[in-house]
Amino acid sequence: MEDESKSPAEKGDGRDVSGLENYQFTFGCSAPSSSTCSFIEPDASFPRLDSSSLTESILDFPRQFGRTYHAYKEGSYAFPNDEPEQERLAIQDYVFTKAMGDRLYFAPLDDHPPKQILDIATGTGDWAISMGDRFPNARVTATDLSPIQPDVVPENVEFYVEDSSEPWNYSDAFDYIHTKTTGGCWESYETQIAQQAFDTLSPGGWFESQECASVPYCDDGTLKPDSALGSWFQEFLNAAEAAKRPLGEFCHLKSIYERVGFVDVHERIFKVPLNGWPKDQNLKEIGRLMEANMQMGLSAFSLGLFNRIYGRTPEEIEVSLVEVRRDVSDPSIHAYLPIFVVWGRKPFPEKR
Repeated sequence: MEDESKSPAEKGDGRDVSGLENYQFTFGCSAPSSSTCSFIEPDASFPRLDSSSLTESILDFPRQFGRTYHAYKEGSYAFPNDEPEQERLAIQDYVFTKAMGDRLYFAPLDDHPPKQILDIATGTGDWAISMGDRFPNARVTATDLSPIQPDVVPENVEFYVEDSSEPWNYSDAFDYIHTKTTGGCWESYETQIAQQAFDTLSPGGWFESQECASVPYCDDGTLKPDSALGSWFQEFLNAAEAAKRPLGEFCHLKSIYERVGFVDVHERIFKVPLNGWPKDQNLKEIGRLMEANMQMGLSAFSLGLFNRIYGRTPEEIEVSLVEVRRDVSDPSIHAYLPIFVVWGRKPFPEKR
């Protein structure tokens, strides 16, 4: 097995993206299940979320940089919640679901359909609604800092305004708990989310994380560490760390699960190209959608963090993004973001 402790530069495999020193590039295959190491081939308990029960303060979204942000626990999440961001989140959710083979989950739920499902940091609620349709006999509880979910949802789906980084106090145990693309939400995914999920699950219940890496990978050296795109991702990573919202844990989810106490822990990794550079038509479509997602999100990702951490003005930030946008859409840069999907089971108590 390849020594994962070494950087690509140390391995001498032509995949050097040094400058992202804190990350270990651990694979070079197009798919984790691939038997050959072929690369992707480039182609040249809070208020229920309806308006009658929400307090005015929760709906009074603060405005900054021409965007709106969550009002509940203001400032704890750095990204907007307005309509453009909701549209971007819908694209992102579709992209990631398609990259995962159109699967909503990987835990073995079909063998024993869950009765109680919890979705943490649900965003626009698309996944929770889909799960409500998929398991009509289950109760789906979904939480978020912002009440931006639709009003018309399946009867078995409920949305709540909640800060899940705080202690969870649910009256019932859950059979399945889920997170998806929650980068920037937590100070510690291990203690605030994984440990609390373990404590809140029924014995035999499953926890699943579908999370994106925080820096792009590249198998052929076309992403240069000093490029505008490489530099932006490094600054984004550093700013999130300074804001106490580190993004590096998602590369180590399997270890987190095992430390917390989960058993039968599984991991799958999927690649999401940053634009339509792959020859494979499915990956090309995913990449084109991811390009749209990135172009829509760059300002949202940058403004709050870079202003707060680096003291840059919105104008300075937008100017700096011009070259980043060009790189995002440059098909000669064969970059991709891995999605780490990890699921594990809470063990049954030992018989004495």
